[in-house]
Amino acid sequence: MYAFLGHYGAGLPAHRLHAAAARLGTGPSGGIRLIRGEGWALASGRVFDRGGVAAALDGGIEGRLALATRLEVRGLPVADRNDAALAHSAFALDGERFAAHVEGAYAAAVVDARAEPVLVLAAGAGGTPLYYHREPDGGLLCFASALPALLALLPDRPGPWVRVLPPGTTAVCSLHARPGPAPRPDAAGVTAAGRPRSVPAAGRARAEAAAVRAPG
Repeated sequence: MYAFLGHYGAGLPAHRLHAAAARLGTGPSGGIRLIRGEGWALASGRVFDRGGVAAALDGGIEGRLALATRLEVRGLPVADRNDAALAHSAFALDGERFAAHVEGAYAAAVVDARAEPVLVLAAGAGGTPLYYHREPDGGLLCFASALPALLALLPDRPGPWVRVLPPGTTAVCSLHARPGPAPRPDAAGVTAAGRPRSVPAAGRARAEAAAVRAPG
C-alpha cells in the first residue's frame, strides 16, 4: 500500500507539499518520492517515472500476471512489476482508457508531461478511495488517496469540501479546460485529451453522493 498525493493546474509552495507528503506514511520500502513539473506534482512511497510520464497507485491490482503478460505481448515489457510500474505501462498501451483494463481495488494517478501536462485519475473497484478538492475558481486541483494528506495540501480555511472519485470511474484533466475531475464509467468512453468530459446525470448524482465534509 503506497498512498499518494498531488496537485494539478497551479503551483503550490514547496513547504506545503513536503508537509502534506509527510502525512502519507512511507510504505513497505520507506521514503517518499516527490516529482514536480510546471503546474503539477506527484508524491508517493512508490512513483514510477519514465519517458515524461509519472504514475502512482495505492491499493492493489488483481490479475497482475495476466496484465503483465498482456503488456509484454504488445511490446511493453515491465522490468519492475510493482503496481505503479504496471499502471505506467498500461497507460503507455491504452492511454486514458488504461483503467478499463486494470482490475482491482486501487486508486491511481498518472501525469503525462510529454507535452502539455495531462492528469488522469482512476478509481478501481472500491476499497481504496481517491479524494480530490477543486478550488472554486478552477485554478487548482488537489488529490490524494489519504484524506489527512489531502487536507494538509489545502489552504487553512474552515470546512473545505472534499469529494471522492466514485469507484469504476476515470477523470481526465487538461489545462485546456477548467482543471477538475468529471468522472464517468470507463465503459462509456473517453473524450480526447484537452477536452472536458461530459458527466451523465447518474454520474453526477453518484459523485454528489460521494462528497464528504472534511473537518475544519
